[in-house]
Amino acid sequence: MAQPMDSSSESDLKHLIDCIHFINGCCMLNDNCGYRHCREAAEQTKHCTKWPTTCRNTACPYRHCALTFQAIKKKPNQIVETQVNQFCQPQSQILPIIRQEGFISFFWDIENVPIPKGQKPFDIVQRIRQKLVVESGLQEAAFSCFCNIYSISQDNQQSLHHANVRIIHVPDRKPGAVDRQIMLELDRFERVHRPPATVVLISGDIDFVLDFNF
Repeated sequence: MAQPMDSSSESDLKHLIDCIHFINGCCMLNDNCGYRHCREAAEQTKHCTKWPTTCRNTACPYRHCALTFQAIKKKPNQIVETQVNQFCQPQSQILPIIRQEGFISFFWDIENVPIPKGQKPFDIVQRIRQKLVVESGLQEAAFSCFCNIYSISQDNQQSLHHANVRIIHVPDRKPGAVDRQIMLELDRFERVHRPPATVVLISGDIDFVLDFNF
């Protein structure tokens, strides 16, 4: 019978956490990898609703994403609060995040930088989050992509939705319409979030260079 998760034994869950390299198609460690290799879970993007609280099935056909543990310390060797954040960032190990440095928001011009053929948007987004949110100790404010929704497939839309990415539909097909919408969102972020705050713009459009102050 599955037992509730004990916050003092996070490392014991390693064999239940999906291997990000296997999810992306190739884990060089194969059977020597300490993380979970489940083909059924890798072929879809639905999360296990019982993970990480009670599911301990290594063959569960749903995603078991990595855990982020946020710990606030008052004095040495005393953890006052430990909270499991199920934001589902794939990661190579479980690391405690002691403090937040600020907010980070992502703006993806998905028409200008399209989803690579054969790649799942869900996995792309989680790799970005792992490097720029989890490993940097930041707090995600938003992850948005901008496009005319008819320009991307239903499967990719669903994958983005599962990754908690906000799809901002820009119906105007005139040149620069998506750029203008992104600039409006950037301006809104600047007004709401004071420094330290980070903006990540995913675009190949050189026109944005003129709108940023470095």
